[in-house]
Amino acid sequence: MVNCKNCGAPLSLEDAVCPHCGTPNPEAQEHLRKLAQLDKEFNKTRKEVVQEVSKTRKGYNLLIILVMLLLANLALFIMNTASYEIAESITAKSVDIDEIKANMNEYLENREYTKFVMYYDRFEIRYRDFEEYYPVYYAAYNYESVMKSLSNYLYEKDSYTDQLVKTCQYIVDYEDDYTRQLKRDISDFTRKHLTAINDEFELYIKTHLKLTDEDIATIKDLSSSQLLILVSGRMNNEE
Repeated sequence: MVNCKNCGAPLSLEDAVCPHCGTPNPEAQEHLRKLAQLDKEFNKTRKEVVQEVSKTRKGYNLLIILVMLLLANLALFIMNTASYEIAESITAKSVDIDEIKANMNEYLENREYTKFVMYYDRFEIRYRDFEEYYPVYYAAYNYESVMKSLSNYLYEKDSYTDQLVKTCQYIVDYEDDYTRQLKRDISDFTRKHLTAINDEFELYIKTHLKLTDEDIATIKDLSSSQLLILVSGRMNNEE
């Protein structure tokens, strides 16, 4: 089992995309690619065997060889699956889990969320030892997306109106994910840092989008288009 890098949901190697959020699952894609390659090699060998047997006109040899090929193909499949699990195990053991946690905790305590996201991505953390960090990572990642989009809107004038539309959508996505995570059975550690990230998030959009405390309280109930109208009104009033 692996976990979706977007929403943290558990996935199997048969899930090409996350059934919860639709994000592609690279592990499943690689797994399916290997299976397709094995199937291709098997069909190629079978074709060669059939051609060879047809020359000798000994049909019983074909049956024996095909059975052997099927068994070989099954063995390759089992070996491929086992090698994947072994590789995951080696990866988990090759890193110092306590050291990684200590570094991530330091970033979180200092509210250095960009560094936290970059560090998390660096190790492609997917194993159970870091389960309580999953929701925190996605909250920090979504917050960072809002900051980048809003920065483009405010300072670079990148597709001015369209960028504000994107920013509002990112804000709604953040709120949806944050609300959903709080409803889950999460640890005190996870809840603490989700709350800290949300405090930073609300202060950021309140300051840069000229929103009031009342506006912030209603955002979770707004669609992206409703939020766009609200934000546009506040920005126009400031101008």
